[in-house]
Formats: sequence, C-alpha cells, structure tokens
Amino acid sequence: MKMLTLFAAVLISLHVAGQDIPAAAVPAPVITTFHARFPTAAGLEWEQKMEGYEAEFRVNRLEHKALLDSTGKLLRYKHDVPASALPAAVKNTISNQYKGFRIEDAEQVEMNGKVWCQVELDGEPHDRKVVLSKDGKVDNTLIYW
Repeated sequence: MKMLTLFAAVLISLHVAGQDIPAAAVPAPVITTFHARFPTAAGLEWEQKMEGYEAEFRVNRLEHKALLDSTGKLLRYKHDVPASALPAAVKNTISNQYKGFRIEDAEQVEMNGKVWCQVELDGEPHDRKVVLSKDGKVDNTLIYW
C-alpha cells in the first residue's frame, strides 16, 4: 500500500510540474500569439501546464518564459535581468530588508499589465525567493515563478 501511495504521489507531481510537448501539439492560436510577441525567440521548448502552455526560450542569450492559455492569451511572461538593471527601489529594499544576502538571480515578470521583479537571494541560513513591485514593496500575494 505504501508503494502504491508513493507511486501515485510521483505521478501527480509529474503532472503538476508539467510535461514537455512537441510544438506540433501546441494549439495554433498559442503558436500565432507567441511568434507575434517573440519573433526573435531561439531554443524554443514547450511544456503543457495546468493553466496552459509554457514556452521556454532565449532572446539575445537571455532566458525567457511565457505562459499562454489555449486561446493564445498571454497570461504571464518573465525574463532574466542583470541585478544591476533592477530598479533602485528594489535594490534598496533588498539591501535594507535582506542584509547579508546577495542577488543570485533576478527576473522581470509581467502579468495582467503589471510588472514585478522577482529575485533569488543567496544567504544564510538559507536562500530566499522574493517578489517585489517596481517601487520596492515586497509582494507576498504573488507566488515566485
């Protein structure tokens, strides 16, 4: 019984995490929107998620991700940014509220017409993942993506 429960948990986690799919399995409206929005995308890989279709790709050697629903509507989009390109207010919040941490990874996230910054901070006793508005306010209502 324990083995069956473990097997079911593994299957569920694989489904929730998403599954790689070929471009041919992605609906035409999703492909059309994607190529219109990101015409210079390279290294495109698709994953099917519960919310829709997630594209991982590069533009000018920077990592990007976009999540689109089956009608082609862009739900979320993020891309890597250098820590030096973060807004001053975000850098101030990090230096004041997360003393002893350093920015390991920084991304800009767009959703519902708004822009956030999400950062992975390296520090002790453990790393932190933080989402902030562009004016430097920590936003605990959004899940780090």
